[in-house]
Amino acid sequence: MKQNTLENEKGILLAALEHGELSPEVKAGIIKAADGREVLFTTDRDAIEQNLDRIEIIFDTVPWDMLHRMPLLRWVQVWSAGADRLLAYPELRGLPFILTNTSGMHADQITEHILGMMLAWNRCFVRAFAAQKRHEWFRPREHEISVLRGKTMLIAGYGSIGRQIAQAAVTFGMKVTGIRRRVPDTGMDGAVQVAAFSRLPELLAGADFVVNLLPLTEETRGVFGKDQFNGMKAAALYAGAGRGKTTDEEALIEALQTKRIAGALLDVTAEEPLPSDSPLWDMDNVIITGHYAGMHPDYHGIALGIALDNLGRYVRGEAMLNVVDKEAGY
Repeated sequence: MKQNTLENEKGILLAALEHGELSPEVKAGIIKAADGREVLFTTDRDAIEQNLDRIEIIFDTVPWDMLHRMPLLRWVQVWSAGADRLLAYPELRGLPFILTNTSGMHADQITEHILGMMLAWNRCFVRAFAAQKRHEWFRPREHEISVLRGKTMLIAGYGSIGRQIAQAAVTFGMKVTGIRRRVPDTGMDGAVQVAAFSRLPELLAGADFVVNLLPLTEETRGVFGKDQFNGMKAAALYAGAGRGKTTDEEALIEALQTKRIAGALLDVTAEEPLPSDSPLWDMDNVIITGHYAGMHPDYHGIALGIALDNLGRYVRGEAMLNVVDKEAGY
C-alpha cells in the first residue's frame, strides 16, 4: 500500500509510548526517522486534545475515541497483535488511516508458554509444585501422566504464532492441523495440515489439544461454545491464548465441571483480570496465567523496531508491514 504524504501535509507523530522509558538516543532516533515531522512524546489526553488537527501518525497507546477528530490522521501503529478495540468504535473502520500491528513478534514467547502449559499438565507439575511447598514427596500414578508424542493438536487461528506452535508440536512428535481463513491449494503447510473453519466440528472430534489463537471479531465472539466443547474428546485439553471473548466462558465452565473435557489451559479470559468469584480459580483441571503469554523481556524494543521499520516505509512510500484489515478486524 503506497503513501502519498506531501511535504505540506506533514503533521505530528504522536509517540504515546507508555510501555517503556525512552533514552535520549532513542527519542533522537524517532525524531530523525520522522522525516521533518514534529514528534510529540506524551500520553496526556489534554496535550493530545490540543493537537488533534495536526496528528498524522500515532505510535503505541491509541486514544481510539479521539481518532475521528483527527483530520490529518494517516497511520496508526499499535504495540499489540490484536486490533479488537475497533469493535468498540465501528465508525473508525471507514476512516482513511492505515492500521498496523506488531504481528509476528509474539511467536517465540507464546509458543514457549503454550507448550510449557501443556508439559506442566502432562507431567503434573502444578501438583508437584504444590507438594514441594508442603515438603511432600510427590509421585503421580502412571495413568495420571502423559506424553505429547503421538497426540493430535488443532490450532484455531493458524497465523504466524500458530505456525510456530505447530512446528514445535511437530518436533515433539505430534500431528497438527491448523484452521485459517485462507487454505493453501495443497492443504498443507510443511508437515501441518491446513483446513477451513467449516471443518471445525470434524476436526475437534479427533483433537487431543485444541489451541484457540483467534482474534476477536464479530464472527469469532463466543465461537467456542457448548456445541464445540460437546464435540471434543472427553480426554481433550482446551488452551486459550488469543482473545478471551472468543470463548463462551459459561459453556467452558460447564464442560469442565461435568468433565465433558479433561481440562483447560488459559492465558486469557472473557473478563480480565478474571473475577475472584469465577469457578475457574478453584478447578483442579484448569491452569491459569494472567494474560502474559505474549510478554518478552525486550517487548518494547522489538515493537519499536517494527514501528520504525514501518515509519521508514511510510516516509519512502513503500508497502508497510502488518497492515490490519479494519473491516475484518485483523
